[in-house]
Amino acid sequence: MNDFQKNVIERLSRHTRIWIVGGAVRNQVLGLESPDMDLVCELSPEEVQDILREQGFSVQIIGRHFSTASIFTEGSKVDVVQAEELEKDAQRRDFTINAIYQDPVSGELYDPMEGRKDLEAKILRACGKPDERFREDPVRILRMVKFAVKFSLEIDPDTWEQATDHLSFLSSTSRERITAELAGILVLAEAEKAVRMLDRIGYWDMYLPELARLKGLEQNQYHSLDVWEHTMAVFRNTPEDLYLRLAGLFHDSGKWEVASRECHVSGTLKFADQNYLLEGFKIVGTRGPRELEYKLKSFIGKKIRILGARLDQYPEIVQFKKVIDGEPANFGLIYVENGKRHFLMHEAASARLLADVLKRYTFSMFFDGVGKKQEQRLIKLVENHMQATLVFMPEFRGEIAKRPFKNRVAELVWKVCWDGRNFELKNIHDFLILWKADYQAGKLHTTTQNNIFERIFAELIAVALWQKENLMQLDWKLFRQYAMQQGLSGSSLGTFKDLVRKRAMEEMKPELNHAFLKKVYWEFKNL
Repeated sequence: MNDFQKNVIERLSRHTRIWIVGGAVRNQVLGLESPDMDLVCELSPEEVQDILREQGFSVQIIGRHFSTASIFTEGSKVDVVQAEELEKDAQRRDFTINAIYQDPVSGELYDPMEGRKDLEAKILRACGKPDERFREDPVRILRMVKFAVKFSLEIDPDTWEQATDHLSFLSSTSRERITAELAGILVLAEAEKAVRMLDRIGYWDMYLPELARLKGLEQNQYHSLDVWEHTMAVFRNTPEDLYLRLAGLFHDSGKWEVASRECHVSGTLKFADQNYLLEGFKIVGTRGPRELEYKLKSFIGKKIRILGARLDQYPEIVQFKKVIDGEPANFGLIYVENGKRHFLMHEAASARLLADVLKRYTFSMFFDGVGKKQEQRLIKLVENHMQATLVFMPEFRGEIAKRPFKNRVAELVWKVCWDGRNFELKNIHDFLILWKADYQAGKLHTTTQNNIFERIFAELIAVALWQKENLMQLDWKLFRQYAMQQGLSGSSLGTFKDLVRKRAMEEMKPELNHAFLKKVYWEFKNL
C-alpha cells in the first residue's frame, strides 16, 4: 500500500472494520502492484464521505446500482462500497479472482468464492450464476476478455457460454464504459489474443462489422494473408499505445468496400445524371474529380472498351483504369484472366469508416492531449498510411523515378507533419511506426528491398528534424517587402505566405531570397 491508501484505511478503521477486496488483493496474490484499491465496510457511502471530508480528502459518490465513495489523489484512487455481509458482497462481484478479501491490519484473507484456488489453477470464473452477473453488468463480458488475456487465464466454460449468450446486453450499456474496457484491452501486451477472443465471442460481428467482414477477404497474388490476418499482423507489430493500435486495427478496414477484380467493359458510352455509363455499369474514377471528364468525355456516344476493376460488393460499379485502343468486338463485361485484385483508394475508405467508428465510441477520452484533435490526426494517419509505399515505389521496384528522391522525401514529410498551423513532429513518428508495421506484415521482401526501406525510413526522420528546426529559422522580412511590392494583403497575402512556407520546406531552402520568392509568386498567380 502507498501512503495515500494507508491514510484512508487508517481514518476509516477508527469507525468500522475495513476489508481490501478486488484487484489489489488479486494482484498481491500474483505478486503485482496495484495503484488503485477497493475497500468494503459497513458504512454507507455518505458516511464515508462525511468522515473523510472532515479529514480534508476529496470524495465523490458515484454509481446508481452499487453506490461507491471514490477518493482520488494523483496517480491513485480508493473506492469504498458498503457491505454488511462479505459473503453477499462476494456473490455480486464479477469474478472469483476479484472476490478475495484481506484485513489490512492482520493480513487475514477471507475467500468465500475460492478465488485464490482459481488463480492458482489459472481459471477465470464468474461469481455465483454467470447469467445473473452478466445481466447485472454486461461490461463484465469485456472485463472477462481483459482479465483472461492479461493474467493468462482459461475461461470457465459456463462463464464463456453465458457471456456469449448475453453479448447483446452490451447495447444498453453506456459507450463510455464500453470504450474504457476496449481501451484497456487494446493496449495489453498480448492484445492480439484479446482481439481474436472478441472475434470468437461475436463482439466484432455484432458491434463492429467493419472489422468482422475482413475475414476471408482475399488479397492479390503478392499477399499470403487475407485482409483480416494481415490486419492482425499489423496490429501485432504496433507498440502498446491505444492511438497506434487503433490505427493498426482500422488501417485497411475500407478494403471490403473497394475490393475489386480487373475486367474489360465494352459498349457504347453514355452520360446521364452526371454519371458515365457503359452497358449498364457505372464508371467511376479514382484519380481526382476531373479524371473521367479528361479521359472519357470525348468518347460519349461512341463504342469503346475500357480496362477497369469491378467492385465485389457493388457489382454495378466499375473503377476506371484506361481506354483500350480499337473498337470492341463484343459488348458487356469480361473478367481479365489472371487479372489483378485491386483495393483502389482503400485508404480513403478506411479513414471514412474510422471516422464513423470514433463517433460510436469515446476513445478521445483516452488519448494524450486534446482528444478530438487526436481523433482527426488518427483519421489523417489512416488516410495517408500508403503514401510512403506509393511515393517510393520506383525505389522498391528498381526503377528510375521521374522526380528526385530528396524532393519526394521532403514533400511527404511536410504533408504528414504540417497541420495548417503547427509542425507536429510526432506525426512522422506515428506515420513511420504504422508504415513499418504494415511493411513487415505484407508480402515477403528481398534483402535489397529491406535495405531500401531502412534508407527511406532514416531519410524521412532526418528531413523531418531538418524541417522542424529550419521552419523556425525562416526570415520573413524580405517576404513582407516582396509581398508589399506585389500589392498583396488580407487572405491573398496569407495564401501566398502558406505557399512560400510549403515550398521552402519541400525544396529545403530556408533562405527566402528574391529569386525564390519570384518563382513561388509565379506559381501563386497561376493557381
